[in-house]
Amino acid sequence: MLCLAYETLARRGELVALEVRDIGFHPNGTGEALIRRGKTDAKGHGRMAYLSREAMRWLNVWLKHSGVEEGAVFRRLIGRAQIGGPLNSGSVALIFKRVAQWIGMPARYVANVSGHSTRVGATQDLAALDIDLAAITQAGGWKSPRMPLQYAEKINAARSGMARAAEKAGRDCDGEQNLRL
Repeated sequence: MLCLAYETLARRGELVALEVRDIGFHPNGTGEALIRRGKTDAKGHGRMAYLSREAMRWLNVWLKHSGVEEGAVFRRLIGRAQIGGPLNSGSVALIFKRVAQWIGMPARYVANVSGHSTRVGATQDLAALDIDLAAITQAGGWKSPRMPLQYAEKINAARSGMARAAEKAGRDCDGEQNLRL
């Protein structure tokens, strides 16, 4: 679930609405997910999201072990052996928090994990990799660049015109270099 949430930049409702029929399996091991209807897609045109080989491997593991062949991809777990009905969007944050605890994330960070964390984190990672704003906006299904810019604000500040000018002018060198001058 985390891999698909991250790579599709899906909102909670979009993630739990994914159905097996919405996943395209490519011969090279990659895939795609059709996000049928989103917050900014009132007409339901949908958008396609790329899925890496790694995400597809984890998805295939889930589908095989869960026995899910149609309908909602992500389902409730009943105990350790039974698969229930589709998840609701409110359960996404709880699942993400449980995973954060399980991997040993400090409690102060777990408290800030939300169902939106993968969307924000993926946006920040794309910005840090110098992926252009248009591609980030498209990947997340935004109609304008306002939210991706807000999510990547700290990353973009470190790459702003002033940050680059400070580097070129030598104002960002360490104190040791300044002392040698």
